[in-house]
Amino acid sequence: MNKSIALVLEGGGFRGCYTAGALKWLYEHGYVFDYTVAISATAIHSLYYVTGHMKELYDISVKAVTDPHMIGVQAVLSEGCLVGYEYMAEHYVRPTYGAVLQELRDSDKEVEIGMYNMTEQELQYKNKYELDEHADILKASCTLPITGKMTKVDGNLYLDGGIDTMVSTARAKAKGYDKMLVIVTKDKNYVRKPNGFFVNILLRLLYGKYKKMLDTLDHRTEAYYRQMDSVYRLENEGKGLLIRPSRDCGVKRFSGTIEQLDALFNLGWQDMEDRKEEIIKFLSE
Repeated sequence: MNKSIALVLEGGGFRGCYTAGALKWLYEHGYVFDYTVAISATAIHSLYYVTGHMKELYDISVKAVTDPHMIGVQAVLSEGCLVGYEYMAEHYVRPTYGAVLQELRDSDKEVEIGMYNMTEQELQYKNKYELDEHADILKASCTLPITGKMTKVDGNLYLDGGIDTMVSTARAKAKGYDKMLVIVTKDKNYVRKPNGFFVNILLRLLYGKYKKMLDTLDHRTEAYYRQMDSVYRLENEGKGLLIRPSRDCGVKRFSGTIEQLDALFNLGWQDMEDRKEEIIKFLSE
């Protein structure tokens, strides 16, 4: 595979299981990229893909998010928030995280995950040597505002990098890559809408002192379309290949049955298989 190609992964909450299925296909066909950059839910997936932990990749992307402790009453009772990010980290990530992190550091592959530093109010990317041993940075990188608590690491508070960026083509370009395989979690009919009135009120109640962060969120819809436009430009120039769900399996950001999630995971694998010749050609040019 051409070493000048970057793998760029969008987030998407529960929809990240689509990316996990696509990553499984890549790994099974011998494609592990020299550079991978991921945001939100796919930050976790990227580590398990690069190190070849396919069972854990499936469990984290499908089984973990449908665990009764993850969403709703049990999460509120145990963690005081809508989503049990700490539960997910403790039961699905940390049991294998130490080995995964060491394998990643021992490899020649570079992985970066985006996260939002609330203390500095800016997007930051962490590499494999900057990840902490307890997976707190990884947990923070997929903790969305309102749904979970900020995570404190080394004196800074962190939340999901998707606050600022959803598709990290600009980061890959800044790292010197001009050709990219981009995997997103929304089908072509997806329409991103601005936050509703009540969500905006709640954001300001919870994060009132983070003015820059709130301004970034206010312009998140426009930012998303700008970032997707960058992918389309890459495609038009022959420097990008976009992989996205070929159909809607009914999975939303924080909802979906295990059957729907399993179907979306398998769709990620099948969409790659259906475009096998196109993908192989792009990666070998």
